[in-house]
Order: sequence, then structure tokens, then C-alpha cells
Amino acid sequence: MIALLGRPDPATTQAIQFARGILEGSATAFYEVDSNLNLNRFVLSTGVPAGFHDQYLAGMNRLDPLHPRSATNQPIARLSTALNQCATRDAATYRSFADQCGVADMIEFFFRRNDRIVAGMSVLWAPGCKIPDGSMNIAEKIHDYLEFNLTSRLSGSDEASRYGLTARELEVVELLCCGRTNREISECLNIGLATVKTHLIHIFEKLGVETRSAVVALMSRPH
Repeated sequence: MIALLGRPDPATTQAIQFARGILEGSATAFYEVDSNLNLNRFVLSTGVPAGFHDQYLAGMNRLDPLHPRSATNQPIARLSTALNQCATRDAATYRSFADQCGVADMIEFFFRRNDRIVAGMSVLWAPGCKIPDGSMNIAEKIHDYLEFNLTSRLSGSDEASRYGLTARELEVVELLCCGRTNREISECLNIGLATVKTHLIHIFEKLGVETRSAVVALMSRPH
């Protein structure tokens, strides 16, 4: 597994690998969801197409029919089905984006705590890969197991509440912790470079640190 934003514990890694294996997926992407339905703390497996994640964060997420904001009460959803049911320009743009990045289809899991989506996971298939017969039935049967194992270990927004970070500041911290430069953070979050610098000033003040490395060290400590 490749942990972009934080390191998953072994049990989390095992649950993610289980889902990928039983659904014969090409790759997986696990993420946490804050109270504003922003996605963060991504954990990507090997096999996620190059550029897919960065382009998703840079703006394609706004067109994603499987984004948690569109989940309603569904525990799972499938990309091909969602796109076929939504014949809009946005859906066509997202289908083209997925095709260009080498994503033939995916199943999205939505994990809840107290009726709020707190995490999700995508299982992706590359073009030409076998998608198991009855894959949605399989996904539905393993959903509760995954939800229990993955949400019980979430850090959620502990850092946000502990230090008073806003949702956007937390996103900046997470990208900083995986080595992104200010310009890369700007591109990933689709905000100006000056805005990134302003966020960093506020983050340093709230955390009581003076350097980027101190932020990383503080966020790496077990709480």
C-alpha cells in the first residue's frame, strides 16, 4: 500500500486488501470524510493510474457522481451505473476523464458513523480486467465488515478539533505531511499560492510551531 496522507495501521491495510482481492480490483483508494464532506487522508494502493488522484483533487472531484455528497443513503454505488443514469455534460466529462486515466469501472463504498459518512473506499478496475459476476452483491455482503474495521480506527478530525484547524487548513497540513510543495498544494486544492502561504501562517500559529518539519513531526506523533 502507498499511504499518501498518513500511514494506515495493519488492520486497515488488511481490510483494504481484502476488498481489493475479493472483488478482483486493479487498485483501491481509501479516504476519510470530514463534516463538510471533504475527502482527506487518502491511502492509495499500487495500481492507481498515474495522474488520476492528482487530477481528481485538482477539480474532477466536483463532477464525481460517486462523491459522498451524492451518496444519499446508499452503502455502495457503481460508477458505470451512476454515469448511465445521469446523461449530463458533467457525467460525460467525468466518463472521459476516467477513460483517459485507465479506469474502466469502480465500486464505491460509503462508511457511516452515527448516520454520517466518515470514510469511503473506491475499488477500481482497469480496462480489460475481469469484473466478477455479481460484484455489487459481493460488495454489499462485505460492506458491514469493512465499515466496522475501517471506521473503528479512524483518526477523523482529531487534529482539527484539538488545534482548532479549519477543514481547509487540515487539507493543507495533510498535503504538507506527504511532502508537497506550496505550489503542489496550490494545484491539488485549486487555490492560489498566496492563499496556501496564508493558510500555513495560520497553521503554524495554531500548532505553535515555526517550520514545516515541525508540523510533520507534530502530526506524526500518536495521540
